[in-house]
Amino acid sequence: MNDAPAILTPAYYERLDDLERRHWWCRSVRRVARSWLASFLRPGASILDVGCGAGGFLGELGSARGDLRRTGVDVSPDAARRARPRAGRVLLASASALPFRDVAFDVVLSHDVLQHLPDGDDARALAEARRVLSPGGVVSVRTNLGRDELGARGLHRRYSPESLAFLVRASGLEVVRHALLHPLPALLGRLRGAGRRAVGHRTPEEHGLALTVPPALLNVTLDLFTRLEEPLVCALPFRLGAGDVQVLLARRPARFA
Repeated sequence: MNDAPAILTPAYYERLDDLERRHWWCRSVRRVARSWLASFLRPGASILDVGCGAGGFLGELGSARGDLRRTGVDVSPDAARRARPRAGRVLLASASALPFRDVAFDVVLSHDVLQHLPDGDDARALAEARRVLSPGGVVSVRTNLGRDELGARGLHRRYSPESLAFLVRASGLEVVRHALLHPLPALLGRLRGAGRRAVGHRTPEEHGLALTVPPALLNVTLDLFTRLEEPLVCALPFRLGAGDVQVLLARRPARFA
């Protein structure tokens, strides 16, 4: 299959790979995901990355834990080719129609995927994630944050924390953790009128990505700052009202239902 938008070119994945390795924001959200998943990655756990892109996160997990059974899916043949050398098994498939049997995985990842699916497919993708999860298994969700952008539905759909939590629960999953990350950088961005975005899209000529790596000193400073900010934000017993991205961990009930 190949339902990948034309914007998802080899150059796109080359840039994406570079951004995810070097940009403070990408490094931060990956640290949080690894931290939240750590207690669920039992020896030999099976993990599925839906929309694995260049395969960097699966590669990181495999480097840290050689016992993990890693599988990725993506709609782009270019993504699959780039991901396979380091991500384990990678298949061409849609998030809304996963080619796996029921209860096949212990962990499912859905990072920066839901907001780019056609209307209605976000709910189907979460239902599919639940279907392939074993009872007690978890899905790690990351999406953008805010109200829908005018004229951008289906490409940059945005979710309020309440709407994302509702969508996850409606799929039959239980919310375990839910946080908004980078509250101070987000507030500073608003004051500057810039309002930084996550890995957004521009035009094919710009290789699809709106995000660029900041100057070295600023990038290192924000990387160090978020290393301090992340554990504080995630340890709070309540969800902060500011941030530039939301992360959510949900569990399939530990009973067949």
